Amino acid sequence: MHFPSPPGKLFSALLCAILTLSPITAHADAPPETGQSIHINSIRNPELKSYRVMAAGLDAFDEHHALAPKAREVRFQLVAGSRAPADAMQDLSLRIAGNETAIALPLAADGSFTLPRSAQADSEDADLITNKKKGQYRWQPVIHSDGVPAGMRRLGDLRLQCQVTIAIAKKEIPFWVRTLVGTLLRTTDWCSSERLKMGTRSDAPLASATMLDGEQRIALKVEKEGRSFLSPIGDTRYADDTLIELIYQQDAAGAPSASP
Repeated sequence: MHFPSPPGKLFSALLCAILTLSPITAHADAPPETGQSIHINSIRNPELKSYRVMAAGLDAFDEHHALAPKAREVRFQLVAGSRAPADAMQDLSLRIAGNETAIALPLAADGSFTLPRSAQADSEDADLITNKKKGQYRWQPVIHSDGVPAGMRRLGDLRLQCQVTIAIAKKEIPFWVRTLVGTLLRTTDWCSSERLKMGTRSDAPLASATMLDGEQRIALKVEKEGRSFLSPIGDTRYADDTLIELIYQQDAAGAPSASP
């Protein structure tokens, strides 16, 4: 996520560190020691997330579902970070683990999964634990409404993704940081601020991202070597059903050139 430059380089750096793009950061500190060592396939200090933290995203999906009424569910996705080894996604597994809770979470080929509601996992303050070392992955929500054409994203879906992302982030960051960001954005509903632009990750490098608003074609900023595009989720001029057309670099390269 991106903000206009506020006064003070330290303040700006702080915000960028907390809310960079839309994926949920996977580098938060692990929960305090409980006296029990967690081992998965002999992996010490595995990549993990608190179940309660992630469940806040489920609550946000339900609360703001009107933004994407045709979205059946929110999926979460584990994405290999820039420092991860080439085989980071190979043989990756995930489960919910608590004192008595043991729930396997099947991963799709793209690293995505659904998170079930579990009162037991919540009461035990269980964790989502991988069989890989910490610091190699990012966690992000992914929401797709039924009926959206291939190669398109729906603005309301991205707005709902933002609400899920922020709900999780607010569970992880300190109160003073939440207050700081709220002051900057002048609202507690960060996703509604026109001062915020949300970066949405693309699985394949993009050549362009264009928002289609009636007869208007509005070019959106593509960054990070085509791996992300920025969308105006807080701009109320654009309806939730507004579509964003994505052209991938491989498709653009293979397209015939226009006749002179």
